[in-house]
Amino acid sequence: NSSSDSWRDVIARDDIDVIDICTPPQFHQEIALAAIAAGKHVFCEKPITNNLAEAKAMAQAARDAGVVTQVGFNYRHTPAISFAKKMLDEGRLGVPLEFRASYLQETGFFADPKRWRALKATGGSGTVGDIGSHIIDISEHLFGDIVKVAARVRSRAADGGWVSEQQRLEGDLVDDGGVWIAEFASGAIGTFAISSFSSGRKNRVHFEFDTSTAAVEFDWNDREVFKVSYVDEPEDHRGFRTVHTNDQHPDGWWRLAGLGLGYLDVSAVQFQKFVRAIVAGTPADPDFGRAAHVQEVVEAIYAAAASDGWVVVA
Repeated sequence: NSSSDSWRDVIARDDIDVIDICTPPQFHQEIALAAIAAGKHVFCEKPITNNLAEAKAMAQAARDAGVVTQVGFNYRHTPAISFAKKMLDEGRLGVPLEFRASYLQETGFFADPKRWRALKATGGSGTVGDIGSHIIDISEHLFGDIVKVAARVRSRAADGGWVSEQQRLEGDLVDDGGVWIAEFASGAIGTFAISSFSSGRKNRVHFEFDTSTAAVEFDWNDREVFKVSYVDEPEDHRGFRTVHTNDQHPDGWWRLAGLGLGYLDVSAVQFQKFVRAIVAGTPADPDFGRAAHVQEVVEAIYAAAASDGWVVVA
């Protein structure tokens, strides 16, 4: 066992096959490109970077080198979400119609205003890039690519309200909250809301979606259950049912439902998928290419927020 305070020394070691990048986003590209050049497989925390050009360069380098990459959008690996994905892929939920998601926290009220996440100069992504990227990834994981967005984002003022959009842009401030609407390539539509100033919301990842034959709801604070309503139920049974996920559901690893599934368990699921992809020589998901697309959506949201119109995601 050994350690080093130099990431370059770690990458240079022949007995290390995988590099896990846990730094703030502004350091991701340099470390990832060096690791890829050394033939290492790379796991990288989200967002992949705060810059689309960097993200694309990382994705291209990984493709050229043939290494396995994965980005830490851990929430998509929650068994209830994986089960919803399976049912959508199998056509058991019909045609996707509408996706509604929010990611709310109260951290803005209590966190150090000089923490690295709060400043662009130290790698802060803003709420759209930081927590918003999670619900973008989940929505695209389930409904496919987002192709168009319209948005508003805001930064907090000293008096507790929002600064004007002009002040946000001129001050190059990270955003503390935002809303956007989206159109998916399939024709489905979506609405999204994020905030770091939502009192009482510790870490609430919530979404619901409608399809032609059903509706599904998910709340991270009640993450062990799959909530679904089917259109074709008998009239006296129509409504939501709650199913405890277990080892019969994708990514479920406790043999009995209700034993408790937490943040570390879901993170373990994503890492075992990454390792299995390396061993099998197959692509992991979400890889650098997928994460670069998420960053593309993030930047489209910022562009839309600075305008009064829709912005197309390439």
